[in-house]
Amino acid sequence: MLTLLAKILKALNSQTSTWQIGWAVALGLFIGILPLGLLTFIILLVVCLFTVNLSIFFVIWGLTKGLMLLFAEPLESLTWQLAQNESLLTLLAQTETLQLLHLHHTLTLGSFILGLCLLLPIAWLSSLLVKQYRVRVMSKIEKLKITQMLKASSFFSLYQKLN
Repeated sequence: MLTLLAKILKALNSQTSTWQIGWAVALGLFIGILPLGLLTFIILLVVCLFTVNLSIFFVIWGLTKGLMLLFAEPLESLTWQLAQNESLLTLLAQTETLQLLHLHHTLTLGSFILGLCLLLPIAWLSSLLVKQYRVRVMSKIEKLKITQMLKASSFFSLYQKLN
């Protein structure tokens, strides 16, 4: 747990591109709201092909999976309203590729639509927040006495080993 926290802090404080962190957050959220299936593995393939911060990706994935336990039922009932469209229902039921991706299930369809809608705004917002953190917060945190005390602890030595 401390190692993962140290890796996240290292990514936030390093010269890593803010877009790499932003896309890690967005793709972690996207994969976290989807039920386990082929779409999950396709997004994992995308994450492996592109350069994103894996520590942040996995943390966001885990947090979002936990939150989906609370929001799965409302999302499914909202998607049920969308799935009442006869032509959409026919398309989802008769297209083999969409059946393979399980988009004919209301929870998968709703999660996929929500994930697509949130992907770009979350990536942009995360990138912007990381930039703001680096400009405004990081320098002030390093000047605090508690930060200087933490630098003397074993957590900071673990953090330094990762550099």
